[in-house]
Amino acid sequence: MAMTHAFRRSPTRRRATATLMGFALMGAGLSAQAEIYKFVDEHGMVTYTNIPRPGVKPQLVIPDAPGIRPPPVATARRPGSPAPSATPGGFPRVDSGTQRKRDDMRRQLLQEELRSEQLNLDGARAALAAGARQPGADMARLRDAVRVHEKNIEMLDKELSYIR
Repeated sequence: MAMTHAFRRSPTRRRATATLMGFALMGAGLSAQAEIYKFVDEHGMVTYTNIPRPGVKPQLVIPDAPGIRPPPVATARRPGSPAPSATPGGFPRVDSGTQRKRDDMRRQLLQEELRSEQLNLDGARAALAAGARQPGADMARLRDAVRVHEKNIEMLDKELSYIR
């Protein structure tokens, strides 16, 4: 079966496509890093984002951490070889004071998020109660909203337990 001209690719076009694919794959291997901004609106809603808002000063900025690479992929250990260390060799080390400050900041962020999530859960429960009194209310959606907030609180409590 003969191919029509529209489906044929010249060697030059194949090379260009291969080059573009190579660049795309190289770019996909780069780690995503960004600063994190915390904003609180006039209603007290807390928003964490990696996008700065023009004209609005964030309450907190967590800077990007340049130079930190993901740890290398673990390989199988040969019998008789020494056990790997708890921390990979290229992993950045910090003193205990710096780590304590980082843990304190993380704890503070998680506690703020927990308070915000508890308020959202209270609101979702109130909406569920109000929906129960209204015919035609989407009770499944309201119950799902309560479950989502409960699960978020559970996960935040779990994260907090790791750094307390």
